[in-house]
Amino acid sequence: MADENIEDQNQENGDTGENMPSDADGGQKPPWERDGEEFNPEKAWKLIENLRADNTKLRTANETANTRLREFEDAKLTEQEKLQRDLKETREQLASVSTAKAWAEARAKYPQLTDEDLDLIGAGTPDEIASKAAKLAARIPVQDPADAARAGDRHETQPQQTTGGDGLTWPTTR
Repeated sequence: MADENIEDQNQENGDTGENMPSDADGGQKPPWERDGEEFNPEKAWKLIENLRADNTKLRTANETANTRLREFEDAKLTEQEKLQRDLKETREQLASVSTAKAWAEARAKYPQLTDEDLDLIGAGTPDEIASKAAKLAARIPVQDPADAARAGDRHETQPQQTTGGDGLTWPTTR
């Protein structure tokens, strides 16, 4: 079998046996006889055992290296996932702050808007919020703060109540 492997390797390398030394019968010499040494089964067996032991050590080292590589990649992937999560949270916070800033700017520009109007406008980009705030503010008349205070005082000093047929009383506005 070892001879077959050597012949297979030689054929793969392009050797057809023409360059190989041959014995008196016209055949090829075994590898151990090429160097002029006699075959020693004990030496051959010891060589096989050493090669098997080396092979086992290399396989173990390879498995250990593959395990360490996998752990490193997992740790790196986990770190990358953490970074992606942090980036996502930061982007969400930035969007929230941008929305709050856009709403504050719209409230400063259009004093007739109230906090309840934010629900009508909804979320979006700062440009969308500014555009929607402008459209909504155009539909709501601007009130003088002094008039609004007087109107609020009038309602407080002159509350009106209506009693329904069911006996319940509720305040009414003019």
